Amino acid sequence: MLKNWKVQEIGGAVALLICGLVLLLMPELTLVTIANVIGILVIIIGAFFLIGYFLRKELATGNNDLIKGMVIVCIGIFICVKSELVVSVLPVVLGIGVVLSGILKLQHAFDLKRMGFDTWVRIGLTAAVNIFIGLIVILNPFSTVAWLMRLVGIGFLFSGVTDLITTVYVSKKASEYYVDGKAEEMDEKIK
Repeated sequence: MLKNWKVQEIGGAVALLICGLVLLLMPELTLVTIANVIGILVIIIGAFFLIGYFLRKELATGNNDLIKGMVIVCIGIFICVKSELVVSVLPVVLGIGVVLSGILKLQHAFDLKRMGFDTWVRIGLTAAVNIFIGLIVILNPFSTVAWLMRLVGIGFLFSGVTDLITTVYVSKKASEYYVDGKAEEMDEKIK
């Protein structure tokens, strides 16, 4: 189950990195084109959830990857079909995405704290930076779309890189936590 989560998180992070690079390096692209590219990337992210659901061999109650994947794919299709409508709210929506990524990282930081790892503070700081960048995008203090798109690109790049780092770190620590926990249980049963 941890492996499926890791694959999905890494897939989403790579999609964010690609989107961030496009926005940072080519801000002169029209917003409609950017909306279509983002729509396709959103469809791909939804597909990761769907594939993860159907490849899972064990039954996981409470897992909602099928519904999540279907909703995300539908959102991606809507973005592609109604790109002109989406363009008018795109910067705010992208900023909200960056903020949500930061909030999820904040949750990972608190999970690490509960597991007793001191490094939760570093993950928490990256979450705070993520949230800050997203809020700047939402408030849109810049007058030109090109600068705003560059800022969104920086936010996506930061989210993608920190998502990759967080995913690798959290999965490693969670594996250690569960292996150590099971090892302690076995020691107690032997005694």
